Order: sequence, then structure tokens, then C-alpha cells
Amino acid sequence: MTRLIKPLFLICGVVLFIWAVRSVDLNTVGGLIWSMGAGFLLVILAYGAVAWFDALSWKYAFKPEEAGKLSLPSLLRIRTIGEAFNVITPLGTMGGEPVKAHLLKEQYGLTYKQGAASQVVARTTLLVSLILFMIPGIIFLYKLDGISETFKVSSLTGLITFSILILLFLLFQITGTLSRMVSWLNRLFPTPSPRPSLEHLVELCGMMSGYYRKHRKWFLMSVTYGLLGWVAGIVELYITLYFLGAPLTFQELWIIEALLQLVRVGSFFIPLSLGAQEGGLILIFASLGMAGPLGLTVSLVRRIRELVWIAGGLWLSWGMALKPSDVQMDTEGS
Repeated sequence: MTRLIKPLFLICGVVLFIWAVRSVDLNTVGGLIWSMGAGFLLVILAYGAVAWFDALSWKYAFKPEEAGKLSLPSLLRIRTIGEAFNVITPLGTMGGEPVKAHLLKEQYGLTYKQGAASQVVARTTLLVSLILFMIPGIIFLYKLDGISETFKVSSLTGLITFSILILLFLLFQITGTLSRMVSWLNRLFPTPSPRPSLEHLVELCGMMSGYYRKHRKWFLMSVTYGLLGWVAGIVELYITLYFLGAPLTFQELWIIEALLQLVRVGSFFIPLSLGAQEGGLILIFASLGMAGPLGLTVSLVRRIRELVWIAGGLWLSWGMALKPSDVQMDTEGS
């Protein structure tokens, strides 16, 4: 089913991308990209700060006794490899997670459950920090004059919807609701033979709920570093627009980055948010009274940066001879 759905969403993204490209003057976009010059290198390096804070956030998503074994540079390397595999595997944004768990086991001796629990917690803290990052962006948006009321209300509605879903997901983990649901299903539909997969799932849920109950300070640290990672994204955006000859105010940069991330999380089902990011940035820039081609150019610059980091992740994994199928088989056999 995944192999059928992902190509369908990819087609939708391609259609959106074509629409975005056709809606602006490509000659203008080409000229802007050419004007970046050496600025591309700074953009690529600036993303390193984002990745570094994300790796720090992930480290605090482990339990203290687990995190004590972990080297931050190695976590950054594992994260980079995993994110690259997220793009090239058929499983979309989940394809790199088994790779990360595999590398954690090989390098640090952590079990697959420990690696998986840390990844779910890290993804949760990152999304919680994203809510905190978006709130000032929406506040700044409402303070700007000349912005369509419809655009403001739509942005606020998107933030509220996203926040409710993520907070419910967090509560779901803290309370161990999934474990109780699995136990209830076992009692409702008993089987003569054990169900190892369900037992592993219950154990995994217990590990996550235990983290939230016993390590609240670590949870807050993970959220804090995640928030710093989102703020570092503003620096990358500033560098991009500076070399494009369109430096903006701090508030405008925060608004654009916050709304861009809202578009990306809202289009998570499309690989790399292809088309959604391009169309979203065109709409955001136009709504803020700026040229649509500038929004598309910013998106294309980020696409180039993504490709460079994906290539870096694949290069790091090359020496390990990692293959998605091998990692999947290893994970299933654990």
C-alpha cells in the first residue's frame, strides 16, 4: 500500500511544483539564483547549525544512562545518514528511522527498542518546539498592516489545528494509552499463541511513558534545543535573502520561516513537500507584499541545500555499505 500511495502523493507534488513554476517569471528566478554566487556555500554551512541543534535535541531524548554513551558528532552523523535514507527509500520520512536504530546498535550497543523510543520522543519534542517557534511568527503576522485578514485567520487556524494534534500525540505517549489499548485488544481477541509484535509495542510504549515521567528536565532540554534549531533556520533564511538582495526585518524573517514550516508539516504526506513548499513560499511572499519569483527562488535554494546534505549523508553511509533492505531485515530479526 505504501508503494502505491507514495507515488500518488509524489505525482500531486509534481503537479503543484509545475503550477508554482509556471506562475512566476522563470527568467527572474534564474537571475536571482545566479546572483547568489558564493552565498550558496554559506547557506549550506548555515544549515549545519540547524542539524547540530537537532542532534543535541535528539541526545536529550534518550534516558540519561543511554545519553552518557553517545557522542554528539556521531549522533549528528547518524542523523545526517538517516535523513538521507528518509528521502531515497519507499517509506518516505520513516525510511531512515530503522537506519538510525541500526547504527545506534552497531556503534553504541543500544537495543532497537531504545533507538526507536528515542526517535519517537525526539520527533515529538521537535514538533512541540515547532509550536513554540510558530507562535511568535503568527503574533508578528497579526501585527503587520496590509495583510489579508483571510491569510491571517488561515495561518492561525493552521497553527491551532497543528498544536492540538501534537499535544494530543504527546499526551497519548505520556499516559501510555497505546499500551492499554493493546492490552484491551488482547483480552477482547485472545489467541492461543503469543503475539511478540504486540508485546514489543507495549514495552516500547512503556519506555516512552517512563521517559516523560522520570526525565522531565531532559524533555525540556530536548524541546529547548529543538527550538534553537528552528531559530537557526531564520539565520539560513536571512543569509539566502541577503545574497538575493532582499534583506528583511527580523519579524518578517520569523513570519516567513514559521509559515513555511507550517506548510511543510501540513504537506508531510508529499515527499519533501515537493510543490507544496514552492507554492507556499510564493503565496507567503505575495501575501507579505513581495515578489512571487523571490519566494520560488528561496525554495529552490533550499532544494539545492537539501540535495547537498542528502549527498553528504549518502557519502557518510557509503563506507558502511548500508542498504535499506538489509537494515529492515536486521530490524525485523531483532
